[in-house]
Amino acid sequence: MNVQVNAAVAGLRAALDAYREQVVLGNAAPGFSAALQRAGNVEGYTTPGELSLLYHLAVAADGPGRIVEIGSYLGRSTVVLATAVADTGREPVVAIDPHTAALMIEGLPPRDTRAEFLANLEQAGVREHVELVHDYSVKAAAGWDGAPIRLHFVDGWHSREAVLEDVGAWAQWFTPDAVAVFDDYLTSDGVRQAVRELQADGILRRDGLVVGKMAAFGPPHLLARAPAAPGGRALMRLGDDRRERLIKLAER
Repeated sequence: MNVQVNAAVAGLRAALDAYREQVVLGNAAPGFSAALQRAGNVEGYTTPGELSLLYHLAVAADGPGRIVEIGSYLGRSTVVLATAVADTGREPVVAIDPHTAALMIEGLPPRDTRAEFLANLEQAGVREHVELVHDYSVKAAAGWDGAPIRLHFVDGWHSREAVLEDVGAWAQWFTPDAVAVFDDYLTSDGVRQAVRELQADGILRRDGLVVGKMAAFGPPHLLARAPAAPGGRALMRLGDDRRERLIKLAER
């Protein structure tokens, strides 16, 4: 009986996730479809709905500054961000990754992903819109030229310590209207803990939005321009304790 109940619950969750994804994609801007098509052949773990979040925020964050991506892997998210800057005539995306493929995913053999990353950018036609920094985040920050940052996408190691570094090393260059996006926010305790600490320190805004497993934090008027599924905005209006309880309940 428990097996049947668990299977039914899993089916309901899958159906709800599919519905939420359809809502997000159904409200996407026309330009996103080309971005998604370009990224479609790139191996990765980011869903179309999450890619929609990145695209729309990259377009919405139209003030001065660069887009910095921490952790590019094979370029699935990079292609979408690069398409957004191409569509808006902005500076290239700064993609920072040591390309060691150290993803902490069991069963994946290590490999140097740099050549595949660059080949994927070429195939997608966005190579000129990406500036690769082949290094670790903190080392890259030490050599940063001081340009302001308008969008910061964090998708490196998901430990609390790593996320704190991936934001803390760069936050001095965030513009007043900067948006920070975190992959695996809903699935990683370390990411959520780091975000809470960064918010307590005043580095990140508390205004937020969840799409898929990602969360974005920034000015409400920019977050409002990204399509979201029901509950994606309401969840982030809850206090930290209530939000954490709901997230843990959904994991069961």
